[in-house]
Amino acid sequence: MRYIVLTFFILAAQPTIGQHSFNVVREEISIPMRDGIKLGAIVYRPDQNQKFPAIVYRTPYGSLNYDGYAEFPLKAAKQGYVVFLVDVRGRYSSEGEFVAYKNEKQDGYDVIEWVARYEFCNGRVGTYGGSYPGIVQWQALSLAPPSLKAAAPEMTPIGSHHFFYYGGAFSFPWLDWFVTSILPDKRQRANDTSGTWSDDVAEEEWQQVKQKWYSYRPLTELPILKKYAPEYYEWLTHPDSSAWWSFVEIQNDFKKIQAPIFLLSGWYDAAYGPEGAIRAYNKIMKESERTAVREHTKLILGPWNHTTVTTRKTRFGEIEFGPSAGFDYNQALLEWYDIILKDKTNLNALSPVNIFVMGENKWRHEQQWPLNGVKPVAYYLHSQGNAGADKSGGRLNLVPPGKEKNDEYLFDPANPLWDKSYEKSYPYDQREIESRKDVLVYTSEPLTEDLEVIGEVVAELFVSSSARDTDFSITLCDVYPDGRSINLSGLDAGYLRMRYRNGYGKQELMEPGKIYPIKIGSLYTANVFKKGHRIRLQITSSKAPHYDPNPNTGAEIATEKNLQLAQQKIFHEKNFPSRLVLPVVSK
Repeated sequence: MRYIVLTFFILAAQPTIGQHSFNVVREEISIPMRDGIKLGAIVYRPDQNQKFPAIVYRTPYGSLNYDGYAEFPLKAAKQGYVVFLVDVRGRYSSEGEFVAYKNEKQDGYDVIEWVARYEFCNGRVGTYGGSYPGIVQWQALSLAPPSLKAAAPEMTPIGSHHFFYYGGAFSFPWLDWFVTSILPDKRQRANDTSGTWSDDVAEEEWQQVKQKWYSYRPLTELPILKKYAPEYYEWLTHPDSSAWWSFVEIQNDFKKIQAPIFLLSGWYDAAYGPEGAIRAYNKIMKESERTAVREHTKLILGPWNHTTVTTRKTRFGEIEFGPSAGFDYNQALLEWYDIILKDKTNLNALSPVNIFVMGENKWRHEQQWPLNGVKPVAYYLHSQGNAGADKSGGRLNLVPPGKEKNDEYLFDPANPLWDKSYEKSYPYDQREIESRKDVLVYTSEPLTEDLEVIGEVVAELFVSSSARDTDFSITLCDVYPDGRSINLSGLDAGYLRMRYRNGYGKQELMEPGKIYPIKIGSLYTANVFKKGHRIRLQITSSKAPHYDPNPNTGAEIATEKNLQLAQQKIFHEKNFPSRLVLPVVSK
C-alpha cells in the first residue's frame, strides 16, 4: 500500500561514548539465492581487516533510493557493524520476478546465511526495517535461520489475513501501493513506455485520478493492475482466512523464533501495526522457549503514524505531543544491537514495554503487556433513539440501560465516510465526520477526575440490518472542553464485516432484521482523558478509502457490481446492553 513505505532517520549522529568510530567502505555487490537468482546489495563496512556483526535491510523500494538519504547504514558501520541494503527479488538491482511477499521467506533465509559467511562478518546477523522491510523479517524469522541473532520488524502485522482483510474488509490502500510504488519499476524493467518509470511522477498522477478508481466495481475487473500486479486479483478472490495465505503467515511459527525482537509501532500507525507489535510481544513471552529471547525482546508504542520516527517530529495532525514524543530510533536500536550482537552491557537499556501515554504526553516504562492494574470498565450506550440526528442525544455512562429506543441510520455504500488522513493517519477534529447522519455519537459527561486508558478498546454491540451483509465500525475520541473531538487511533482500527462476525475462516450472512451480538476490537490506544474532558464513541458503517464499502447485497464482494442501501440499528436496552469497554488503569 502506498503509505506502507517506511524509513527511519537519525539526528544524533555521534557514536556511543567509549566506542571506536571506524572509517567506512561502501561497496555494491550481488548475493546468490539457492535457485541462482542474484540480489543486488549495497554494503557499508568498517575499513578494517577484521570481522564484525552484520545488519541486513531488505526492501522493495530501491536500496539506492534508501541509500541516498538514510543515515543509519553509515552510523552503524562507524560503530562497528557491516550493513547490507538489499533489493528484494525482482526489484531494482535484483534479478528475478517480483511477486509481493511470495519469495521473502526463502530469500530472507538465504540472504541471512550468505551474509553470515561474508568475509567481514563474524557470523552474527541482525535485521531491521519497517513495513514491507519489516514483514520480510518476520517471514525469514519463521524459518529460523541459525545465524539470525536479532530482528527489528517495525510497524508490521504478524498475521497475513488481517493484513489484507482487516476486520474481514479488503484493504484498499493496496491499490495506492501498487500504482505508485511497484508499477513504475516494473514498467522500466519491461521497457514499457506506456506509463511513467518514476515513483514521484506516478504519485502526482495518481492524486488526480484515484477517486475514480476507489469506486470502481466490480473489484476483480479493475483494469489498471492487470498487467503487472496479478497477485492483487488473487488476494481479492481469497477473502477468507485459509491456508492459501501461508506464504506470508507466521503466527504459528513463534516457537521456532530463536532471536529477540525489537518491536515498534504507533497509536496512529496502520491498524495492523500496534496490534501486530502487541500480539507479537505476547506470543514471544508465552511461546518462546529461549530465556534470552524473552529477556531481550522490547515493545515500544509511541504517538506516531506509519512514517518516519525522529527526535524532532513531535506533532502529528492537529496535536502537539511535546518533546518526549521525539525518539531517536536509530540510536536506541544500535544500543540494543550492542547488547545482543556484541555482548555489551548497557545501563540505559529499554524496559520490556515502553508506552507513550497521550494526554499526559509522557512515557510509561513497564514490565509486561497488558499493564498491571488495568481493568475493563464498561460504559453503556444510551439515547432516546436520536444519537444520529441529535449529536448531543447519545450518552455514555456506567449505568446499564433500562427501556430505551434503539438508534438507527441509513448506510449508503455510494456515499461512504471518508477519512482525510488515510494516507498518513493522524489525530484530527472529528466534528465534521460526526455531523453525518450515518454516524452515531455517544458521549460521556465531563470527567470529574483524570481517567487513564491503556490497551485494547472493545465495543460490545447489539445490531441489526436490513441487509444480508454489511459493516460496522467504531472510533474512540477524546472530547476537549472547547468541543474538539480528537480520534485516539487511526480511523482504520475497529472494523467488522458482518459475514465474518463469527470468525474469518467462514462467511455467515445475516437474517435481515435479526438482532446480533457483535464485538469490535483491535483498536489500541494509551490516553489520559483529563478532568473536564469527555469520552466519545462513534459508530458507523464505512471507513473509506481504508476499506471497500460493503455493497450490502450479501453477494461475493469482489465480483459484485450492485450497491444497495442498508438500514442499520443499534440496540441499547435491558436485554441488549450495548457498551464500550475501556482498559482503565487503576490508581
